[in-house]
Amino acid sequence: MSPDQDFAEKERERRVRRRAFHLIFAFLALVSGGFLIWKLSSLVLPIIVGALLAFLFRPVKDRFKISWLPHELQVLCSFAAIGFVLFFALDTARKHIPDDQQKLEFKIRLKYKLNEKYQQLMTKSPEAKSNMLVALIEKEAGPIMDKVNELIELDAQERELFLKYRAGFNGNRPIDDKFFEYFQANQNTGKYVTPEEGTAAAPSASAPVAAPVGSPAAPKGSSLEAWILAPLIFFFLGFDNGQMRRYFISLVPNRYFELSLTLLDRLDDAIGKYLRGTLMECFLVGLTLCLGLILLGIPAGLAVAIGLVCGLANAIPWLGTVIALVICLSYALIAENVAPLIPGMNPNNLPLYVLILVGFTRVLDDIVFQPFVLGSAVNIHPLVVVVAIIGGSLIMGLWGMVFAIPAVVVVKTAVETLFKELKDYRII
Repeated sequence: MSPDQDFAEKERERRVRRRAFHLIFAFLALVSGGFLIWKLSSLVLPIIVGALLAFLFRPVKDRFKISWLPHELQVLCSFAAIGFVLFFALDTARKHIPDDQQKLEFKIRLKYKLNEKYQQLMTKSPEAKSNMLVALIEKEAGPIMDKVNELIELDAQERELFLKYRAGFNGNRPIDDKFFEYFQANQNTGKYVTPEEGTAAAPSASAPVAAPVGSPAAPKGSSLEAWILAPLIFFFLGFDNGQMRRYFISLVPNRYFELSLTLLDRLDDAIGKYLRGTLMECFLVGLTLCLGLILLGIPAGLAVAIGLVCGLANAIPWLGTVIALVICLSYALIAENVAPLIPGMNPNNLPLYVLILVGFTRVLDDIVFQPFVLGSAVNIHPLVVVVAIIGGSLIMGLWGMVFAIPAVVVVKTAVETLFKELKDYRII
């Protein structure tokens, strides 16, 4: 064997050993990282929230860039601007939070209106009672209405407090006679399922009931102490001026330096596009619902509040539409003295109009908002979205559903970038 061939053979062996070392090191790092994440799972969510808040804060910080002002003062000015906006928003929201009297009035009106609408639907005409379809719907909906009535029924303490507010308790205005009439009507509301039907539908008392043996305890959520990390991470990352990025880049070997820079830049671009696009999409959905509700005669303040909540809920794909439908339809069922701004509309058909409005907003979101606002930032198959949302809900509950799509965006961008760059640099 010639010296050149011997040198090439040794070089090949060194490359194989180096690659095996890198694979073993990566495997050990993944195992160690997974074990730490499992043991410190209560800290994962606050860290993610704090990091995302810092990421969203970065454009605000860039707006305050002044050449002659130190970086720390620029960041403090940005924090002050955000604090002022949050204080104004919370102070405005506090004025619209219902007090105890308004909560009692809402529960009484909700129960009265729900039962009134249900009874009107079930007993609209004598012919309807003989209709088998209506009878079947009544049989299935009756137990549900009984459960709803039990949930929103005033307990003894709330009934006593309501009667006190009726006479002007604690310096508040007396409750209107209308709500007292609703209260009396609710007291006389009976069950829609007769005891004989309930006994027939219920399982036999003599039947053995399996006791839950060895049922695992519910997973413990993030404690309050862990959530202190979120503002701390947001604060310190807000003051970061690229030092952390430069530090981690310095740890990367020269062979993977450009690959690492490309990966970080594309992840930064993908996350930024997704977050900005999602915020804009939520704003447009909330604005559409708000304007639609105002046209349907809903008071402007209440329409803005409903639009804000529904717009924020739209960050969860598909489930946000269900939340918006439940909120809007719930208010439409109990709304009173509604005067639609569009001529020819019947206020009694407000639930139908709200259903059409939410459906129109959903179609508008799918056809206009998502393609033009999000663009190619979220090019994910619908099946992947469904699996990600269900998996996120199983792992982290509601927060898992919120962060499911951003996690898919990060993984998708990282895998695509790594495979493309590794092939370009002929590493694989």
